[in-house]
Amino acid sequence: MNKKILNIEETFTLAVQNHKKNNLMAAEKLYNEILKKNPNYVGAYNNLGILYNQYGNNQKAAHYYKKAIQINPNHVDAHNNLGILYNQYGNFKKAVHCYEKAIQINPNHVDAHNNLGNIFKKIGKNQKAIDYYEKAIQINPNHIDANNNLGALFNELGKHQKAKNCYEKVIKIDPNNLTSHWLAMNNFPVIYKSLEEIDHYRKKFENSIKKINKLIDNQSHFTRQQFINAISSSTNFYLHYQGKDILELQKDYASLIERITQKTHQEFHKEKKKNTSLKHFKIGFVSSFLRKHTVTKLFKNWIFKLDEKKFKKFVYYSDNEFDDITDQIKQKVDHFYNHTNVDQLINQISEDNLDILIYLDIGMSPIIQIISSLRLAPIQCNTWGHPITSGFKNIDYYLSGELMEDQNSQQHYSEKLISLPGLGINYDFPNLSKIKKTNILKKSKRTIFLNLQSLFKLLPQDDHIYLEIIKKNQNCCFWFLQGKNFVTSIFKERISNLFKNEGYSFEKFSYFHPKCSQEEFFGLIQQSDIILDSFNWSGGNTSLEAISLDKPIVTYPSRFMRGRHTYGILKTLEIGETIASSKKNYVEIAVKLATDINFRKFVIDKIKNNKKKLFNNDKPIRFLENVIKKKLTTYS
Repeated sequence: MNKKILNIEETFTLAVQNHKKNNLMAAEKLYNEILKKNPNYVGAYNNLGILYNQYGNNQKAAHYYKKAIQINPNHVDAHNNLGILYNQYGNFKKAVHCYEKAIQINPNHVDAHNNLGNIFKKIGKNQKAIDYYEKAIQINPNHIDANNNLGALFNELGKHQKAKNCYEKVIKIDPNNLTSHWLAMNNFPVIYKSLEEIDHYRKKFENSIKKINKLIDNQSHFTRQQFINAISSSTNFYLHYQGKDILELQKDYASLIERITQKTHQEFHKEKKKNTSLKHFKIGFVSSFLRKHTVTKLFKNWIFKLDEKKFKKFVYYSDNEFDDITDQIKQKVDHFYNHTNVDQLINQISEDNLDILIYLDIGMSPIIQIISSLRLAPIQCNTWGHPITSGFKNIDYYLSGELMEDQNSQQHYSEKLISLPGLGINYDFPNLSKIKKTNILKKSKRTIFLNLQSLFKLLPQDDHIYLEIIKKNQNCCFWFLQGKNFVTSIFKERISNLFKNEGYSFEKFSYFHPKCSQEEFFGLIQQSDIILDSFNWSGGNTSLEAISLDKPIVTYPSRFMRGRHTYGILKTLEIGETIASSKKNYVEIAVKLATDINFRKFVIDKIKNNKKKLFNNDKPIRFLENVIKKKLTTYS
């Protein structure tokens, strides 16, 4: 029987069918066959652009989109797709131009409106993002992505009911929309108004995990892309700031992600055999924050200072925002790879055939939560760039610092705990050469208590601390860092009501400093007298910076490592005098520092004499090298 010869349109249809089934090589071959017959077939160029974008070849993808536009300047989808490509590697200006061109050609191009919303959300122009999402929904009220994206933005802006309404609208349109269910599960307040609210959202999260598991049980038609879209949409980041034990919830959440990635990336759940040649160890680091960021301040020296004779260093960056710190990292490692496409990252890490893989910040980025559920190296580790246990079965060890842990710490981790010396890090002494004085009115003789943490880390059950300090010493003032407008408003209202009930004015005793540069942040610390560490989520990087400026810190360590960073810092400095044994004792220490000048001077002198112990300490690096060598040479 003779094989039917397809015409161009039939060939294109077959190519698209293969493309949708992810048979990329077959689709590519068919698109190229079309272009041999008709070099001006614009649809083939556009789809080859999509295909090469999937391959991770941005240069070729851009070439094919531009070729489609050259042939047909009004090809609206090629403009939109080129915008998507520019967005992926961080060229937002060009992306906006492409989307706007698509809308100029077709004012009702709903995807271009939605994509513009995504751009403006990412660069912080929230009202413009809302406008574009709402325009997309006006064009097509049932546009799933625009409704979900609008809900996600409302969630970030603290408009939880509006976010919930968006997700519920999608679920009404499509009851099995997995992304909407996922977003609804991770719809937490940024800051809590009450303890009751914390309990409510904790229970809601628990029920949502069960609901999504049931949805997957009952639906066998979910595509790979639907699964990826869901788990790429959000993380449970704000669950971690409730001040409670979250091990079991983390394990349940991780188990749900693992269940999904068993379907989407089954080949990467298999055991990874170690290399037989160990002339040098291939070590990988994964992060979403390889730029000027707390994570990099804490852990860049793990990357920089591991022995180059023993280790080949591979770094994987899942974002497209770069600065001089990113450039430094690129220059210091053997291999640097960045991509915002999760499959590209997974394939690269797997192909590099690492001996050990260290995740610096699991829990902060959807891309990282997907990758860390997989087995991409024989040994995989988590650490305290985001100080929460991962819950994942494929993360073997948690690298922490011995001074932040105690004899009961293992029970808080799904991973096997490894405690490095001290804080476990090699932290550079901060550059204090360009401190900028803040524009605060001339300081009175009142003692300035400064809290250096984001307001969403400060929980309702601890608000009374400030009132108790005022009751014992009214000659003081509390300085805080402003958060998003709604976060600051909720925090102020929460504490103001508490003060008012006791006959005090919180406004009289407080100041909120706007977001500022690093240099001005140092200036703020310098102008303060005493640092009040937050409960449940202790200062790490900020406390180290405060110590570099010789500021005394009061802390009350919690039972979880995330509430013990400053405790470890003060233990290093041999300053037990400002480590509280209770909240009552915390208040007593704070008041003593404010009123007893000799006591404060004694603590400051101790800081000055001992702070060198905190910075540029190589012991954790050498210990980490030995741990890696031991684990790899005994691994079977």
